[in-house]
Amino acid sequence: MTSSLRIIAIANQKGGVGKTTTSVNLATALAACGRRVLLVDFDPQGNASTGLGVDEDDRAANSYRLVTGEVTAKAAIQESNVAGLDIIAAVVDLSAAEIELTTIDRREFRLADALEPIAAGYDYIIIDCPPSLGLLTVNALCAAHSVLVPLAMRILCA
Repeated sequence: MTSSLRIIAIANQKGGVGKTTTSVNLATALAACGRRVLLVDFDPQGNASTGLGVDEDDRAANSYRLVTGEVTAKAAIQESNVAGLDIIAAVVDLSAAEIELTTIDRREFRLADALEPIAAGYDYIIIDCPPSLGLLTVNALCAAHSVLVPLAMRILCA
């Protein structure tokens, strides 16, 4: 991977804290600043893909097929409607990868290994993680240089 590339996983085991919102907004902002950005939707709910306008019928090459080795990252990448921002879309089948990968060698590094051949084409790769600490999130963490953890704020009034 290139030395200037930054891979950032957006992760928290809790749902509803803004992982997808943070992922889409951060990726869009970086692209608006002239950076080449890839957003990897690694949440089986696929909301980052939907948020960037990827129709469910256009997700044949997706993050599930990427992590299981059925397609290459190059084949899975789609242009979004935001200039400079590409996406690897997610489908609900991605939830099956948690089970399917358990017996595979280097199961924690499937995403990192898959992204390596295309990494030089990007300044940032943002990974939107599922709300769990399962094998998908472990893959994202192993691929990432850093982790951004969105938190739900709770204001207590006296």
